[in-house]
Amino acid sequence: MSVIKIAIIFLFSIFLISIIFSVVSQFIFHLPYGWNIEATNSMYPLLKPGDLVFVFPLLGKPFPNEIVAYKPPFLDFYVVHEVINVTTNGYITKGINNPTPDPWIVKLSWIKGFVPEIFGQPIIIPYVGNLIALVRGTTGYIAAFIAIFAIYAISEIVERNQVNLPSRRRSRRKTIDPKTLAIAFLILSFVTFIILFSPHIIFTNLMWNSVPNAPFTPRQLSNNLGAVPPYSSIPVTLSVNYRPILFKIPLIILYSPNLKLQNTSVSNITFLLYTSSPGLHSQVVSIEILPELLPPQILNFLLAINPILPLIGEGIEISTIISVIVYIIVKKLS
Repeated sequence: MSVIKIAIIFLFSIFLISIIFSVVSQFIFHLPYGWNIEATNSMYPLLKPGDLVFVFPLLGKPFPNEIVAYKPPFLDFYVVHEVINVTTNGYITKGINNPTPDPWIVKLSWIKGFVPEIFGQPIIIPYVGNLIALVRGTTGYIAAFIAIFAIYAISEIVERNQVNLPSRRRSRRKTIDPKTLAIAFLILSFVTFIILFSPHIIFTNLMWNSVPNAPFTPRQLSNNLGAVPPYSSIPVTLSVNYRPILFKIPLIILYSPNLKLQNTSVSNITFLLYTSSPGLHSQVVSIEILPELLPPQILNFLLAINPILPLIGEGIEISTIISVIVYIIVKKLS
C-alpha cells in the first residue's frame, strides 16, 4: 500500500472518529463538541455561514482572542464568539463582524468548549454545512445514500476494469476480501445514517406555567411555552420540512406524559399539551422523526430508555442489511 493511500485512510479514519465524537457529545450529552454548522455572519470572515466548525472541550480558562462556545441559561443554542476581554465578573465576548460586544458578561460555567486554531486559522471545513442542510429531508436522504454508494460502486467498477496491466503484475493483485468490504460498508452506512437523521431528534426540557385566565392560544414548541390556562389542551406546533415518499417517512415517536400527537403535514407537526394543574411544570420531551425501519413498539421502548437508542437501532439495522447485500454481491463476483 502506497504512502498516499495510507495517508488517505488515516485522514478518513480521523474524520469518521470526529463525526462519531460529534454525534455522541451533541445528541447524548447535549454539548457542542465536534463539528457544528456556522449559521450566522457574526464571525465573518473567519467563520462563514455554512462552514463546519470543530469545537473542542475547554481545558482550563479561556484567554483573550480565543474563540469559545458558550450557552447562557436564557438561550436555547450555543454562541461561538471571540473573547475580547477578561473581567473580575467574567468574560466579554464579541462576534468579530458584530459592531458591539455581546450584551452580557459570559460566566466561566457557560463556556463549554473552544475552537482550536492552526497557524491562527480555526479548524473548519468550508461549505459542508450547506451540503448537510441541503440533504435534510426525505429526498435529500435518499439522494445522499444513492450518491455515497454510487461513488463506491463506480470506483469498484473502474478498479475491476483496469486492463492492459502486465500479466505478472495482475497475478500479484490481491482479490477483495468480501468480509473486509462488508465491514467497511457496515461502518460507512451506520455513520451515514446517524449523520443524516440525527438533526431530526429533539431532546429538550419543556416548561410551562399553568395560570388562571391565561390566554388560550396555540404555541410554537420551545423550551418555555410561557403562561397557559390550567387543565386545558392547547396546540403546540413544531416546524419541520420533510416529504413522506418512502419507508413511511416520517414515523414520529414521542416520549412525554403531557404531550400527544394530533396531526402532521409536510411543514408542521402539531401536538396537544395537557397543561395540568395551576403552577410551574417542567418535563423532558423527546421527539424523533425517523423512517419506519423498526416496529413502532420497539422504537417507543428504546426511546423510553434513551432518545439516542432508536436512531442507533435503526442505524444498526440498515447498515447490517447493506453490509450483507455487499458481502453476497462481492462473494458472487470473487
